[in-house]
Amino acid sequence: MRDHLLQTRFLIRSAVFASLVAVGGAVHAQDGTQDGAPNGTEKEVESIAESDGPGVILSLDLKGQFTAEADFDNASGGTIESTSFGADLGIMVPIDERARLMLTFGVGVTDYDITPAVGAAGTTAATVGTQFDTVMEYNFNGMYSRAMNAKTSFFVGGGVGFAAEGGGSDGFLWNALGGFSHKVNPKLSVGLGVGVFSRIEDDVRILPLPQISYQIDEYWSIGSTGPGARLNYKWSDQLGMGIQAKFDGKSFRIDDDNTLVPDGAVNISGVPVSYYIDYKGGENSRVALFAEVGAVLGASMEVLNSSGNTVVDEDIDPSVFVGAGLKIQF
Repeated sequence: MRDHLLQTRFLIRSAVFASLVAVGGAVHAQDGTQDGAPNGTEKEVESIAESDGPGVILSLDLKGQFTAEADFDNASGGTIESTSFGADLGIMVPIDERARLMLTFGVGVTDYDITPAVGAAGTTAATVGTQFDTVMEYNFNGMYSRAMNAKTSFFVGGGVGFAAEGGGSDGFLWNALGGFSHKVNPKLSVGLGVGVFSRIEDDVRILPLPQISYQIDEYWSIGSTGPGARLNYKWSDQLGMGIQAKFDGKSFRIDDDNTLVPDGAVNISGVPVSYYIDYKGGENSRVALFAEVGAVLGASMEVLNSSGNTVVDEDIDPSVFVGAGLKIQF
């Protein structure tokens, strides 16, 4: 127990340093239905190479997040906060002893509470956003991963999606990605991927997707998760905790009844840095729980008109967020 307490104390003291390391390694990738990337790809393909693998696996991921009120960083002022919920149904299909196909069907809903400053007028992020309805997101993604041998593997994938305020039309999105991972030794795997992600009324975003997994010792590990990177401490076989950071980007269509930017588009991005706890059940358990608390740094909101021209582009002050998730395998 004393060793665990000392390890936990060190984890807290190293939070700032670990967050900087994670941001540096992961600021260009995201875990989401839009600028997404395969989570834990290097672990997945290692398991393919080292075993015959399981049969078809179904999984259901439920998740929610609340981001507290933050100020827009401009002279006009205003605030923004959001609440989101999502569900992903995944199907893992073994192609042969070395290959897997992963299909994911997802749906999400985000409610933005945006308030302009008293007396604010004109077109600002807050005056546009105060008219937002609930944003609906739907997506379908597929990824094929294959172990070429016991050390090297690759993945390719892509998907299509839809994101629009009020469930409106013309919110089509797409993505394509690929990469590889190489097992240097039993403790270290390295690799690189690249993803191309569309944005509504804006240029595509091209992101490097690092693939890194390093087991420091019995308790500590560092790794990428597709969307970012994390420093993890293994408290027990069931309980893990640590610090993670990732790039988060959302793009959605504005409803045509918005009086300032009808049928335009919004890009909201930032870097969430959080402390998380990850609990997995026993050997035969099919349930896992996840919770995190942290801050969104470097956030911004860009509003474009229906011709793709930027109307406003405003920074958002740091904000606190909390999130939780439940994963069930069938």
